[in-house]
Amino acid sequence: MGSGWLAVQTLLVYLFLYTPVVVLIVLSFNDSRYAIVWQGFTIEWYIALFSGETIARVDPSAAYHALINSVYIAIVTVLGSTVFGTMLAFALDRYEFPGKRLFTGVVYMPIIIPSIIMGISLLLFFNIVGMSLGVNTAIIGHIAFGISFVAVVVFARLRGFDRTLEEAGKDLGANEIETFRYITLPLIKPGVYAGALLAFAMSFDDFVVTFFIIGNENTLPIFFFSMVRQGISPGVNVVAALILITTMALVAIAQRFQGPTW
Repeated sequence: MGSGWLAVQTLLVYLFLYTPVVVLIVLSFNDSRYAIVWQGFTIEWYIALFSGETIARVDPSAAYHALINSVYIAIVTVLGSTVFGTMLAFALDRYEFPGKRLFTGVVYMPIIIPSIIMGISLLLFFNIVGMSLGVNTAIIGHIAFGISFVAVVVFARLRGFDRTLEEAGKDLGANEIETFRYITLPLIKPGVYAGALLAFAMSFDDFVVTFFIIGNENTLPIFFFSMVRQGISPGVNVVAALILITTMALVAIAQRFQGPTW
C-alpha cells in the first residue's frame, strides 16, 4: 500500500513539473494567432520561422542573434568555469591554509545570494573599472558564479575519492601529471561533466544577472522576456519548443556517450 501511494505521489510530481512543458510544445502547433486558444493542428509557424518570416511579433533574425549570444556566452562560461572550478575544488580538498573555512563560505556565496544582488554588484564593478557593457562583461559575470557551481560538484566527488589509487600509481613510477591524467581525472570525470553541464544550464538560462551586465545586447531569456511582455504568441511557443527539444536531445546524446556513471 505504501509503494502504491509513493507511485501516485511520484506521478503527480512529474505531472506538476512537465505538464506546462508539454502544453507549450502542443500549443506551438496551434492553428491560431492566439497562443492559448486551440483551433487545430498546423506546422505553418515552424515553416514560417525556418523560412525567415516574422511570425506573431517574433523576428527570426533577432531570435537567432539572441540564441547565438546565449550559446556563445554559455560555451565560454563552461570552459572557464570548468577549469577554474576544478582547480578550486582541488585546492579546497587537498590543501590546508589559513582562512580555509572562511574561503569555503565565500565559494558558496554566488549560489546562496539572490541573483539581483550579484547583478547589481557586477554592474557597479564594471562601472568602477570602466568596462563597456556587452557580451564580454556577461561572460565574466557568468564565469563568476559558474565557478562556484563547478567547484561544489567536483569537491563533492573528490570527498569520496580513494587517494590510495593515486599512491599506487606513484609507486608504479607515474609522476604527478601522469597520475592526474590516467588515474585522478578519469575517476572524477563524471563530477567534472556534471559541473560543466550545470554551469552551461545556469549560464544559458540566466536572466537576472545578465539583464544588468549585458548592455544593449540580447540573450534568449531577455529576448523572451521582451516578447512575453507583449503577450504570449505562437512565435514564442515555437522558439521555446525548439529549444526544449534541442536541449533534451543534447542531454540524451551526452548520457549515451557518458553511460551509467552519471
